[in-house]
Amino acid sequence: MKDWKKVKLGSLLTESKILSETPDTDKRLRVRLNMLGVEKRPKTNDKEGATKYYKRKAGQFIYGKQNLHKGAFGIIPQELDGFESSLDIPAFDVEESCYPEWIYYFFKKGNFYAKLEGLAKGVGSKRINPNQIFDLDIYLPSKYEQKKVLEEIEEIESKYTNILIEIENQRNWVFELRQSVLDKAIRGGLTEEWRKTNQSIESAHKLLDRIIADKKRLIKEKKIKPDKDVLPISMDEIPFEVPDTWKWTKLGNIIQDMVYGTSQKTDDNKNNVPVLRMGNITNDGKLNFDNLKYISPDHSDLPKLFLKKNDIVFNRTNSYELVGKSAVFEESDNKYTLASYLIKVTPLKEFLNSFYLNNYIISPTCRKTQIEPQIISQTNQANFSGHKLKNILFPLPPIKEQEEIVHKVDKFMMFISTLDLEIQTLKQYCEQISQSLLIRFLGDEKNELLNVKIETAKRDSNLREKKYDSKTTLMELVDLLKEHGKLHAEDLWKMSKHFDNKNIGDSIDLFYADLKEKIETDKTIKEVEKDKGYLELV
Repeated sequence: MKDWKKVKLGSLLTESKILSETPDTDKRLRVRLNMLGVEKRPKTNDKEGATKYYKRKAGQFIYGKQNLHKGAFGIIPQELDGFESSLDIPAFDVEESCYPEWIYYFFKKGNFYAKLEGLAKGVGSKRINPNQIFDLDIYLPSKYEQKKVLEEIEEIESKYTNILIEIENQRNWVFELRQSVLDKAIRGGLTEEWRKTNQSIESAHKLLDRIIADKKRLIKEKKIKPDKDVLPISMDEIPFEVPDTWKWTKLGNIIQDMVYGTSQKTDDNKNNVPVLRMGNITNDGKLNFDNLKYISPDHSDLPKLFLKKNDIVFNRTNSYELVGKSAVFEESDNKYTLASYLIKVTPLKEFLNSFYLNNYIISPTCRKTQIEPQIISQTNQANFSGHKLKNILFPLPPIKEQEEIVHKVDKFMMFISTLDLEIQTLKQYCEQISQSLLIRFLGDEKNELLNVKIETAKRDSNLREKKYDSKTTLMELVDLLKEHGKLHAEDLWKMSKHFDNKNIGDSIDLFYADLKEKIETDKTIKEVEKDKGYLELV
């Protein structure tokens, strides 16, 4: 390696721009994240003429401008020869003195691609353009040496891939085990033996009578309002049989209250009241307290929307796969609130164990029979209303059996979590070994240029003049530029009709799609040539 010469990446790559004269939506390719390769893109109804497409060849190096730092790069395989992509997914002919795979492993080694995020610039969704990577240094041995090294790497990668496949199989098995435990729990399977030795306990039939009586009392005392949303059960709705001592009911019958979260605009002031959002509910039914936002303690939504210990937090709006997540709030009363995409469910806690309720909501059977059939899907979002949540069917066990089910589920989940952690640790260890070997085989160029460009980008961002004006927000892009003249992309986005600080990802995507149309199709907006990142009217 000591005698390997360093060259600029740009000396090895030439961007290919062979325009497709007859674009074909059935011959589009995409680059998957996490180094998962290049594949055919599912056919879509693209707007004709909005975007130019370019022919790609097998063996070209290709990457996604928006997601290079997320592992969106690869080599075009033979079966995708002649396919197309836009300039957002540029492809490159590789100089004869270099194997395309040498370029691929250059980005992969030590997860080097992830360090490129600081280079991303541009309008709307930030991009890494070819000229930004062309100045990177790369070792280039003779082609003979490249071949020898690549053969060794590919042999190791093959073994590594087999290990990863086995690890992924184990993770899938752990996931299925977790789902199986939840399903068995809400059908009475975990407490079958327990019921035999606890036959004298109050049945759920009598428990439900007590719940109804208690709700009538609370209504009479005007502590809760009558709930007219809960519909009666028909026998053909019931999804599975439950033990004789259990009782089917509707969720709305056994809860005290259900309210949507606050739509108040949040801030970053940590002295205010923290607001839980949809990202704070994990996929396995827990709460995390990362990336919190805040609202004033004097806001009119409080104290009504303060969470109390053992409330359920339910995610009513998200992507289709994630809507319906829920978790038990276990912190102190009156310290946290929740955002409008979430619902606060307050059970009648004397009669209903919150953890049993949560286990039911996140169980695969509840999702399949009660949640998914009633999800309303819209663009980039899915919704499940509070009315529907009140009317999900609920298998109610005796209160003592609820507690026993929760105890048994917790024991199983501790064991399952230990297995999952061991599997994840093994995966991380294998990845570290793989990356270490790649650096050993390929060397570390220690690209100083990368650090300089990242620091420069940060400094430029801090120094640029902000033109954000809260009086002109939620406007069309063209109208904003008429009002303010030249604007930085970030300011234009934050004042546009697309801005939504509760859903940043979708907000940026909608903004960029609109901006792209205005630049490429309508030709009403253009980038300022000598002031990168700024936009103006044509």
